Amino acid sequence: YGVRQDTGKHYYPYFDRDGTMVAIKTRTVETKDFSIAGDFKEAGLFGQNLFPKSGLYLTICEGELDALAAFQMQGSKYPCVSVRNGAQAALKDCKAQYEWIDSFENIVLCFDADEPGQKAANEVAEILGSKCKIVKHASGFKDACDYLKSGKSNDYITQWWNAEQWTPDGIIAGSSLWEEVTKPVEKSLAMYPW
Repeated sequence: YGVRQDTGKHYYPYFDRDGTMVAIKTRTVETKDFSIAGDFKEAGLFGQNLFPKSGLYLTICEGELDALAAFQMQGSKYPCVSVRNGAQAALKDCKAQYEWIDSFENIVLCFDADEPGQKAANEVAEILGSKCKIVKHASGFKDACDYLKSGKSNDYITQWWNAEQWTPDGIIAGSSLWEEVTKPVEKSLAMYPW
């Protein structure tokens, strides 16, 4: 991913659609403050420049470190990217890169387990439709980094494979109705003429 670090700082490179580096996001580790140098408006998702359009799976995370952790835990098999500015800008970032994101067969959203992260995941899933799945983190884990730091990569992989397919509010997936459909129909106690 081209991430660099020095004493107390991480440097995340951002690229445009042509693969030209246009910005660097700097994170001060101790305070978790960010600063940006360059033309961030032209930048795509973090890591997007590394993966060609289309594929079987794409994982979208809420932060750069989560994308790195997810990619490592998945054995570097499937593309992992991050939105540029966290949960509050996730919808805007994904709309801007919609064509590239939509070229993948399955899109897995691995946002933080907090309320803003889950709200953002639902908003993004709404524009991506039925090919989108949302990771529900295990209890005690907020994001992909937590699994990696705890040495629980296998737990992350389990949650990733078990990600729930997104369905719009008010719509019930047919697969969840199997028990209801297979119940025997109760017969009436008496027949009425109306």
